[in-house]
Amino acid sequence: MNAPDIALGVVRGPAHGVRRRLTARWVVHVAVAVAVIGTINTIRNPGPFLSAWLVVSSFAVLIGVGEYFRFPVEDGRQLAPMTLATGLAFALTSVSWQVDLTHLAPGPIVMVSAIAMLCGALPHAARGRSLRVEEMAARFLAIFVAALLFRWAPLWSGRTLLEVDATWVGSRWPVAVLLAVIAAIGLFTFLGLSALVMASRSAGSLRQAFLDEVRSGAGLGLALSATGALIALAERPLGVLALPLFLVPLVLTQFALRQYAAIRATYAQTVRVLSRLTEMGGFTRAGHPDRVAELCVAVGRDLGLSGRDIRNLENAALLHDIGQVALRAPIPAGATLMAAPADQRRIASDSADIVRKTGLPPEVAIAVEHQATPYRVVREQRQQVPMLSRIVKVANAYDDLVGGSIALRRREAAVERIHLGLGYEYDPRVVDSLVRVLARRHTKGP
Repeated sequence: MNAPDIALGVVRGPAHGVRRRLTARWVVHVAVAVAVIGTINTIRNPGPFLSAWLVVSSFAVLIGVGEYFRFPVEDGRQLAPMTLATGLAFALTSVSWQVDLTHLAPGPIVMVSAIAMLCGALPHAARGRSLRVEEMAARFLAIFVAALLFRWAPLWSGRTLLEVDATWVGSRWPVAVLLAVIAAIGLFTFLGLSALVMASRSAGSLRQAFLDEVRSGAGLGLALSATGALIALAERPLGVLALPLFLVPLVLTQFALRQYAAIRATYAQTVRVLSRLTEMGGFTRAGHPDRVAELCVAVGRDLGLSGRDIRNLENAALLHDIGQVALRAPIPAGATLMAAPADQRRIASDSADIVRKTGLPPEVAIAVEHQATPYRVVREQRQQVPMLSRIVKVANAYDDLVGGSIALRRREAAVERIHLGLGYEYDPRVVDSLVRVLARRHTKGP
């Protein structure tokens, strides 16, 4: 590949990147506009809001507390399930004991939710922590959609579902179903916007990001939507006491999720420490495992791999050279690309044996074991070589050739060298993805 070819990729990269950044900002801009409009409408007609101030304040306090006790998970995300469940319940409540909320429009709910979420997030900002405004906006807009559908949209014979709920006589199960459906719609709004934010942040596939959100959040999502609907139903006979009664199980679940996230983070750190053995022993260049892992993750997202495959790919890339510690003498610069095919296969086999003893998923060991397999066996012999292995093979070859250099001429030469083995050693799809990733990186600077 020559310089004009890479330049062409660079020209295409900026527009793509700008479009994704604007998409992420769009979520925040819409949330801000909705909050401003809701505040203006509330100020113009404060009567219903003031008459229900005690119930409104109870919801506001719990929304703010939930936002304060959010917790980090994979990919730098932060979850606040208590905020979302309380907000959905707030949007769906028509009567709380003897307090009538049927005259409460979406505006006050939007205003109170926005203020409460900001109050819960500001202490984190004061300590220098990231606010993650896109994720806050996704939670806020999910509450807004639920309030809009329940309190404003004429979905039932020209009447709103709020009016139907307030005047329903007889069995309450149809109302419960309606509330659960609206809560589920709010939840899917949150999942869709979260996927949009994640796809924008990682330059990945929006479709795959949404599928990952649904898979990873299915259990918690059902609990959130059910809790929101149950609180709204229980508010009629129990009043504000329904909030702590139904949120306690969710709080306990949140603590369990926090512990699980901490364990996952510790395990990931252990894998990274293990990947340093080859550097400390002088078998590979400094930073080689991290660079290969970073490049593999970028290529995997560009190819639309699932979140689970991305995690397995990252671990495989971090440990792909761990088998070099069994060598009697290090390979020059640790570049397995320059080793004989038999040596490459032995290193891959030794690495896979070590990975199998770490407790990582079997897919990681399989990906490491097949990293030395040339692509021609897939094309000519129809052998099954995992996509993760093909990605590791290309990313490792690139870093072996570049060696962490930021010189454009050296990077161009590395891509050109890889192209010489296109279809024989390397999967063309992976190489094309590598070129796109490098083009985007070049536009952002070294």
